[in-house]
Order: sequence, then structure tokens, then C-alpha cells
Amino acid sequence: MKPLSTPFAKSRVLAPGLLAVLFAAALPPLRALELPSVFADHMVLQQGQPLPVWGRADAGASIQITFGKQSAQATADASGNWNTTLAPEPANATPTTFQVRSGDKALTFEDVLVGEVWLCSGQSNMQIQIRESTNADMVALGGVNPLLRLYTVDRTASTTPRFSANATWTASTPATIPQYSAVAFHFGTMLRKTLGVPVGLINASWGATPAIAWTRPAVLDKHPLFIANLAEWEKGMKTFPERFAVYKTKCEAWNKSKGNPPDARVDHWTFNDAPKPPPYDPNGSNRAGNLANGMLSTIAPFALRGVIWYQGENDTTWVPEKYNERLHLMVDDWRVWWRNPDLAFGVVQLASHGQPVAEIGNDEWARLRESQRRFVAKDPHAGLAVALDVGEANAIHPYDKETVGQRLARWALADVYKKIKLRGGPEPVEATFDGVARIRFDSVGSGLWAFNGGPLEGFTVAGADGVFYAAKAVIKGKDAVEVSSPSVSAPQSVRYAWARNPRGANLSNKERLPAGAFELTKAPATPTAK
Repeated sequence: MKPLSTPFAKSRVLAPGLLAVLFAAALPPLRALELPSVFADHMVLQQGQPLPVWGRADAGASIQITFGKQSAQATADASGNWNTTLAPEPANATPTTFQVRSGDKALTFEDVLVGEVWLCSGQSNMQIQIRESTNADMVALGGVNPLLRLYTVDRTASTTPRFSANATWTASTPATIPQYSAVAFHFGTMLRKTLGVPVGLINASWGATPAIAWTRPAVLDKHPLFIANLAEWEKGMKTFPERFAVYKTKCEAWNKSKGNPPDARVDHWTFNDAPKPPPYDPNGSNRAGNLANGMLSTIAPFALRGVIWYQGENDTTWVPEKYNERLHLMVDDWRVWWRNPDLAFGVVQLASHGQPVAEIGNDEWARLRESQRRFVAKDPHAGLAVALDVGEANAIHPYDKETVGQRLARWALADVYKKIKLRGGPEPVEATFDGVARIRFDSVGSGLWAFNGGPLEGFTVAGADGVFYAAKAVIKGKDAVEVSSPSVSAPQSVRYAWARNPRGANLSNKERLPAGAFELTKAPATPTAK
């Protein structure tokens, strides 16, 4: 690089402050222009919807956006923030240029497609990659598809909204597929095959995180559901520095015992004897709002068709019966955030885990599955993908992610895209109680079925005392099951697959799609008017 030619080039001594002023005067004014990294080469834009575009520039700067045959303008506010919206575009698999210009500064993104875009979020079972799942080598070899693309948000927690992620869009190749979220990849692959348009997947997931971490703080503040939790965190954060110092000392001692460098990373998930980090980290991934700020704020309101959500294991320890309310609050806010009141939301009902049991209990995993079911039942834009049959007794991260991805795709193809009729396994619609419990189901396909060909298993009933007993269940007609027990003369409640890993639960439709866990209770009698 040649030295600057100025009248002062030969001066030997120059005050640093004066030097800065002179350089500023000698150079043309700089015009900042920045977009979040979700706008980049190889991105996929959502077809048929308004397309929000936003970024930062100098205060008052004019911004011009061009894409294909259309353009839009914006003006940066006093803080330098700007946003505008492009008109809806049809699906387009032809690479197109997307350009943003402000003054003499231009950002140009190439190979931009238009198709279907989905956010894939949750905790570790969404985070798990193809390389950690069944048939990883064959999937990578045979999954090449330049029109299926993934953008993975880097895992960052933050107490304030982050502008941009450290991420890029990649197309499906043998080199990139092993790093794809396995559930997201199998979901997206099925959409690509059936819809015939480009598909973009945005992966924002982080293991062992609760739903409230993915919910914006402003939604949580002063809400009755979260007052106690937020107060507990405020108290715990006050002593976190001292507890973290003790943790660091323990880590150094543990590393020394293993022959590791003192500052080596300690993985308590892999080593049972490793020190565990203290709770209530103000900057950690479990604090309410920290992932909404650190991850989702970098992509909202990038236009989406919907969300697939695999999360809940972490929430089993916190009033699982209220999970549906926490999820409703989060999803309602996401629909506001993404400016899409019809945003589709696919939920994976938790897979089985732990040793199979048939004895009657009230496991928190079963209660959370029922809460997931109730959330979906009340939301017209939500769907449920059952995963009871793909779980593993000794692995909280089952290897079979293809089945989960395909069940999510089945729901989307049925309910969102209207391409098929059957969205999944049997779904309980109502129950009547008159000496027996009679349950009527929707989504029965060709009819109800006991998966292994034997009698139905996994049902229990209770009377007014709330004590559940093993029950006999019989399929009646195409869409009903009658459940009874000699120990309960007047059933008031019926449960199915009510365990962390329910042994023998085998209700499905004849298409071999399983029913999920559920509980139905007799409605209280309506008081007689006086």
C-alpha cells in the first residue's frame, strides 16, 4: 500500500489527536451499511409473503433494495436503524441477485432463491446433527440437493438483542450435510421432494434449554406464570460470582486429576464425575429471554412459513402441566415478532426415555406430553409429531431422527400445504363416561389399529378418587376405543401411555402412525339454575 501523500508526509512529530483530525479531513466521509448475516449469498426467501428487510446505516441515510424486478427504499432513523418490506415473490429456483445500496456503499448477495423457509428450534434433539444420527454416511452421500439450504445460528446467549449471527447459508452436499440438524434435514428433504420448490431451513437450537429462554423478556415481565421463576433467578444471580469462582477452582482440580491443562474445557455431560456449572448464570443459556435476545433477534422478522419445535425435556422439571401456557405465550409473541399471525408451529411430543415400565404412575414426562397435546389442540396453526416409538431407553437423544423429521413433514404437508389428508396418528377428540370410558379419535386414516396385532395396551382409568388402575381397551368401529376396569365402576378419567417410557403402548391407525400420550377427564356437571 502506498503512503498517503499529504503536506505533512515528511513531518517527524505530530500530536496523535491532530493526526486523527487531519486523516478524517483528508478521507471521504464513510457511509456505514450493514445487514444481519441471514441476508447473504445462497439464502432462500419465503414465497408468497411480504419480505421484511432491515439493517443499519448512517443516521438519515437513504437505502435502496433491489431484488429481481422489484425495488424498495428506506431511510435510517436517528439511531441508524432502518427497515422496509419487499412485495411477495413467487417460488423461483433460478439464482437471483439481491442488492442493498446506500450512497457509494453496496452489499450484493448472489444465488438467492425463493421457496419455503422454516425455523427449526428447540433444545438438543433439534441440535443433534446428521453425523450423530442413524445412517449418517448414506444420508450424506445421497442427500445432495442444491435447492435445500441451511443457515445455523451460532449458539450465543445475551441479555440484550443481538443484531447479527456468525453464520452462513450452505447448500446440501456430502461435505455440509453431516453438520445439518438431523430433524431439520429430514423435514426439509421431504418438503423438497413433494413441493418441488427451494427450501431454506434456519436452525436456532441449544441443548438443555427451557422454553422461557426462547421467549422475549418483555413478554415475561410481570406475567403471573413467571413471577416466581424470575424472582428466583434474581436471587440466584446475586451469589453467582462467588459460586462460579468455586466452580473454577473445582474444574482446575478435576483437570489436574485427569492430566489436562488447568484451563481445559470441562464436559460434565460426558464425564459424570466432572464439576457441574452453578445455576443462575446471568449470561447463560437458561435465563429467561437470553436466547430470544442472543439467537432469535438475529433472524426475526425474516419471513417464514412456520416453525418446527423439538423441546420440552428441560421443562419437565418445572410444573409440566403449565408447559402449554408457557408455549402459548412464546408462540403468540413469535407470531407478533415475525408479523405472521398464521405462523405454523409443529411440536414434537417427547420421545420415550428410560427403562420401559407398565406400572401406573404420574411421571413428569407424561404430564408434559399431555401439555404439549393440549397446546396443539387449542392452536389452529399447530400440529403434533408423535415420537414415543422412536425413543431409546438409555439415550435421551435417540438416533432415529428421520422418522421425527418425516412426521413433522407429514403434518406440514397435510395441514399447512393441503397436499395430503392424514397428518399423523390417532388424536383423541372427546371422551364420554358411562360405566366405561369411550374415546373418539380423529386422524384415524383407514381405522384404528393395535400396532403389534394383539390387544390394546397402555390404558388406565380412574374413578372419582383419582386412583388409576390398569384397564382393558377395545377398538369399537373405525374411530373409537372403549376402556374399562373391574376396579373402577364409574370411570371419570382415562390415560394412555402415561409413563416416561410406556411399555406396550400400541394404539395407532392402520397406516401404522402411533397415537401420542394423553389424559381425558369427565367434565364437571353444569350447576342447575335455580
